[in-house]
Amino acid sequence: MNGCLCNRWQVRPLLILGAVAVAWRGSGFTLDGIERWTGEGTNRSALVVDWHDGTRPHALAWGFRWNGSATALDLWRAVAEEDAGLTGTETVSDGDVRLTGIEYRRPAREGDLLPGTGAHDVRWTAYTWDHTGDVCRAGAWSHWRCDGQPEYGVTNLVIAGRRLDVCPLTDGSWDVWSLDADGGVRAPGQPAAALCYPFADTVADYVEGSGTGYADWLSGDPFTDPETALGRPTVDTTGDDWYIDGDEPVPTVPVYPAFRSFELTMIGKDGSLTLAFDHRVYDNPDNPYGVDFIVFGNSFQVVGSGAGWNNGDPNLTGNGGSAFVEKGKVSVSQDGMSWFAYPSGTADKGADDFAPTLGRVYDTNRVEAALGGWNAWWGGPSDPTVPVDPSLAPSNWLRMTVAEISERYRGSAGGTGFDIGGLDLAPDSDTGCKWIQYVRVERSGSVNPEVDAVADVSPAAPYDLWRTGRFPWMASPTNEADAADADADGAANLLEYGLGCDPTNAAEVPPFTVEIRPADAPDAFRLCYAVATNAPDVTVDVVRTENLTCPNWRTNGVRAAVAVSMPANGVRPVFSDMPMTGACGFLRLRVRHDE
Repeated sequence: MNGCLCNRWQVRPLLILGAVAVAWRGSGFTLDGIERWTGEGTNRSALVVDWHDGTRPHALAWGFRWNGSATALDLWRAVAEEDAGLTGTETVSDGDVRLTGIEYRRPAREGDLLPGTGAHDVRWTAYTWDHTGDVCRAGAWSHWRCDGQPEYGVTNLVIAGRRLDVCPLTDGSWDVWSLDADGGVRAPGQPAAALCYPFADTVADYVEGSGTGYADWLSGDPFTDPETALGRPTVDTTGDDWYIDGDEPVPTVPVYPAFRSFELTMIGKDGSLTLAFDHRVYDNPDNPYGVDFIVFGNSFQVVGSGAGWNNGDPNLTGNGGSAFVEKGKVSVSQDGMSWFAYPSGTADKGADDFAPTLGRVYDTNRVEAALGGWNAWWGGPSDPTVPVDPSLAPSNWLRMTVAEISERYRGSAGGTGFDIGGLDLAPDSDTGCKWIQYVRVERSGSVNPEVDAVADVSPAAPYDLWRTGRFPWMASPTNEADAADADADGAANLLEYGLGCDPTNAAEVPPFTVEIRPADAPDAFRLCYAVATNAPDVTVDVVRTENLTCPNWRTNGVRAAVAVSMPANGVRPVFSDMPMTGACGFLRLRVRHDE
């Protein structure tokens, strides 16, 4: 996609770079996308904090409801009181209240292993990162805001000053704090919804039922402690004393599930287990595959040879294409009294069903040394809030190795996903989304289901939703990498996303044209292109340089993008001009992650 033009002015190939610049953003995050709310009232405002720390997402959003009048200080204090993981330092000078040192730690309960997926090239969510460290206290925080905007937009924000006590809130306002590690002022980026504790954390009821006399063969303890179903699913279990020493830590993998009495709760005939979340679990439209919550049990794939798992090289163990499951009936409720059941026939999904749990990310380049010298394959703990494709079946994995299957989890912990959208549930009065707060599992057949955990799904970033919708789960994840070119059309995936193209259709190439000295700008070199209207988490801009021997690509001298016409078919045509000065010059069109 090079073009040699007169006076040696050229358009260079479309490339991906890794920095950020404010140029063009699509629409996206709204107040209705916020999952963690505090306060009561008919007015709504949002708090957004952007750490700009190289993570994705690096900004989080919380919601605040109120009546009457309120200030940015009221918003901050209410949110920080409700979310213990959000902290900051209020300073008072001559009666003015200011805020510095904002940090964030993910919600967890004692004993949880937080996802370690940030060390791996997998799906990242708001549950992937903490935002802490000296930079939060030493860097400069700038305060931004906009009023009456249900949809977040960087271009709508203005500097608000750092005094919280004199900044009144209005219905639909956004109050934003942005960190610059270098001590300057940096515009905020695109946020994700801050999460509540994403697992069921209370046993509302447990009826053991009959036929639960099975015991853990290593300890002799029964599987009747319902507290084991709280918190995240098992990351590392133990050896079975058959193929693996009982004292050895063993990551749960698709062919070797959790199996200990301190990991699972069993439900017998006429029994049930009812678990509650501490928040509403929403039918969020940004949940991948439409999955809203995930039930984890101890289903597993059968090893192809019929042999057992020895905690060895997952590349050497094949899959037989069948799974061992103990399906249980799943029902949900908003209040713990009125229940909505999912179909529980032999062909329907249930608890303790496919897909098996994966405790750790498969990544031979970043392994968890604490597991022992034997570990050459397993990295950080997986993320139980990321679902696998619910359309998959055990037969899809026939003859695949454990390594190949685990790689396709893309950081997910697996489990069986459920969509609440099809149930006759009342919607949330603010967001319009259906929601639940209780999950019940019962025995529905002749076998006893076991429950390890129940998780609320994390909403996905727009870019990840785009990838999920265009690349099959069974395809190699390397096809989805930013720099990959799955359709071999010369345009990398991130580029096709930012310019509104299909990464799987080689006939659909990102279009651009060049005009030399157009009539309305006789001194300009003009690049005409189109940007996606629904890619708010990337930046598209044009940069220039005067030579390619030692290029200094920069936006200086490039005029801001100008819309040519109204958006159509998911893209908006725009153009950027650069004055034609000197003997030669080069332009480059960039698509970059919002960082």
